[in-house]
Amino acid sequence: MACPKQVKTRIAAALLLALLLPFPAARAISEAPTASELLSLVRLNETAQNHDFNGRLQVNGETKIVIPFRLSMRGSTIIYQLTNPPEAFVLHLLEKGARLNRVIGSGKTEKITDVKLDDLVRGTDISYEDLSLKFLYWNNANVEKEQEHLMTRTCWIVQAVPSSKSESQYDRVRLWIESTGGLLQAECYAGGKLIRRFKVTSVQAAHDTAGYILKSMRIQRMDESGKDRPPTQLFLEQ
Repeated sequence: MACPKQVKTRIAAALLLALLLPFPAARAISEAPTASELLSLVRLNETAQNHDFNGRLQVNGETKIVIPFRLSMRGSTIIYQLTNPPEAFVLHLLEKGARLNRVIGSGKTEKITDVKLDDLVRGTDISYEDLSLKFLYWNNANVEKEQEHLMTRTCWIVQAVPSSKSESQYDRVRLWIESTGGLLQAECYAGGKLIRRFKVTSVQAAHDTAGYILKSMRIQRMDESGKDRPPTQLFLEQ
């Protein structure tokens, strides 16, 4: 039986994978894009993938924890496979929104409805909304800053805001998006404070294309005082 700390770590892995956005060799935007165009490009890149990954999640806390996992990307469907106990999250990225299902070991499928999106997963501080990538579909977005450099890549900072307070637990989300639609970093704010940060730390060449995909990522969660907690590292192999 998995201990509570291991359970929390596996759910953190699923959230990190939900933010896995590749760096394809697609034609880059040549002129200053709008926020809507950038978010659309991120969604398009996500649904154009056909990859399987083995990976591990590593937490260097008081006790080092290394947890393996499996990720499958099939066009608009992304499957996160977890173990101990067997569980999968199936994300469908649709034209106007995303749908998230949870499949338990017995094969029973549960649809995560809007009512449950703010619920915490397995009693952790990770919500179903985080897994659903809802912020990629928010219409209220603007380019906050152009031509910022992150990981030697040129990117735009897009700020997305939900249409109403009841739509999301977040006040706003800031996204660092490069010209080919790769998402390099995301910051989530609630109550005017930064509470989560996701950052790509390295990429790798894709075997079947001339583009790049995620190799490692770091997630940082802030406590009530705004201080960083120990980071969690994610590693992927093709």
